[in-house]
Amino acid sequence: MFKKQVLLAGFLLLSVLSNAQSGKPFYYESISNDSKSIDFVFGFYPSTYSYNETKDVDGFTSIKTAVINNAKRNDLKWNDYKIMILLRTGKMLRSYSTVAKDGDYACNYTVDGGTTHYQYFCFHNKFTNEDIDKVWLIMGDDQIFNLIYDKNDDK
Repeated sequence: MFKKQVLLAGFLLLSVLSNAQSGKPFYYESISNDSKSIDFVFGFYPSTYSYNETKDVDGFTSIKTAVINNAKRNDLKWNDYKIMILLRTGKMLRSYSTVAKDGDYACNYTVDGGTTHYQYFCFHNKFTNEDIDKVWLIMGDDQIFNLIYDKNDDK
């Protein structure tokens, strides 16, 4: 049983690493229940940050994430979960819900079993990837995950 768990943990980490940009730091967490009906890895890639500002839209920073659903037989319903970021200055930022109904900016979607979905989380503040100190995934009042930082330096 222990070997199976180690093998599974290794597979999950490899899944995250394969989706991470080579050589660029990222944050991640593996989340599952005992029956593995929920079994996914969440990756947050701060090097993908982009600040957008136009005359029609207030400025915002977006950052790419990935949800890797390892539950082969169960779809994962993503229900407008949030990201909380602690900047090195001590300021806390929370992602906001977009109006997008589909595509990379949509906040509600389904990740089919055995597939990966990419989403951009948006923040009203201007910051860069170097400004980030810590990151959390908030899936509800009692489901807050402190994401693990990986330098991804291929050592």
